[in-house]
Amino acid sequence: MSLYDSKYEEFLFQKIDNSDLLSGFLIGHLVIEHLLEEIIASYDPKLKMHFSSLSHSRKINLINSLGLIPNGASSCLQDINKMRNKFAHELGYEPNKGEIKNLIKKCKDNFSDFTDGLEQLLGALENCDNLQDTCNDYGCGLADLFIQIVYDLEDYVHAPLEKKLPPLSIAD
Repeated sequence: MSLYDSKYEEFLFQKIDNSDLLSGFLIGHLVIEHLLEEIIASYDPKLKMHFSSLSHSRKINLINSLGLIPNGASSCLQDINKMRNKFAHELGYEPNKGEIKNLIKKCKDNFSDFTDGLEQLLGALENCDNLQDTCNDYGCGLADLFIQIVYDLEDYVHAPLEKKLPPLSIAD
């Protein structure tokens, strides 16, 4: 999928860049969850009802166990979910610069960085104290993290069926 084909890119930039960290993170998390639902529906529409009853973490585990997303991507999505849970359950939670950098580095290693947004974001964080400053000073921010993830998730939605089927084991 071409980066210009993403129907989420403009939405994420518009919604996240104009939000505080908490709101932006929740928006990105919601888009990820939506795409996870699209991935499972493209694999087997009959699973959609069951899938919608699962927690976010279990959705990631199910999709990963079916081989629909790689282990590294699954691990990154779990880390994003853990951070989202901290926002939800620790009133006033604000991730420190190290937590943000570690998450971005891990995502950079496990998702295609089509536009070098994650690389640019890491570089900007070296010179800034927080994501708001990277957005103001360098024009890159939290939206870049979620957009790079979305590009790959969209590819997983549209992956050919043969790539989605787990390998068959043939008994001798």
